[in-house]
Amino acid sequence: MSFRKTLLERIASYIPGYAGYKKKEVRRETDALVRRHVASILAQAAQSLVLSPADARLVAANPEARYLWDSVKAALDRVTQRIDKAPHGYSGFFDLVKVDEAALEEVYRHDLALVEYAKKIADAAAAVKSLRPGSEEWAKALRELLSLVEALDAEVDKRAAILKGIREPPQLK
Repeated sequence: MSFRKTLLERIASYIPGYAGYKKKEVRRETDALVRRHVASILAQAAQSLVLSPADARLVAANPEARYLWDSVKAALDRVTQRIDKAPHGYSGFFDLVKVDEAALEEVYRHDLALVEYAKKIADAAAAVKSLRPGSEEWAKALRELLSLVEALDAEVDKRAAILKGIREPPQLK
């Protein structure tokens, strides 16, 4: 194993600020990968909720079940898109606004927690799929799934607040 620097590493060592820039680029890529992974888990959860034609007719025949079903699907789609399209975890090298390093670390810890939330949602969606559409157990499982999705949506809001350097939203007087 050679410990000699590559030509690019040697050149970069002469450029002031390059090491910090490269570190931030790696963080930015990691941030994007984590968010894509969370969005992928949520997309798979949504896919597991697809109803067969016969089950879709059962749900369509019950307005309350249909409303609940549509609410879960819409909320899941919304939060998936919000995570997938969320701003990067730090400002670019030439951006005027920079994200504080401590806030950036908090974003990464938060993003990793989002993975766990997404897994809970995927498990809850699998549980819904195992139940008879339109049944009371199915509706209860859908309500629990909707609650998880809404909690994840609130966590996405917290992520945006962290990026702005805000711990808690200001209180109205």
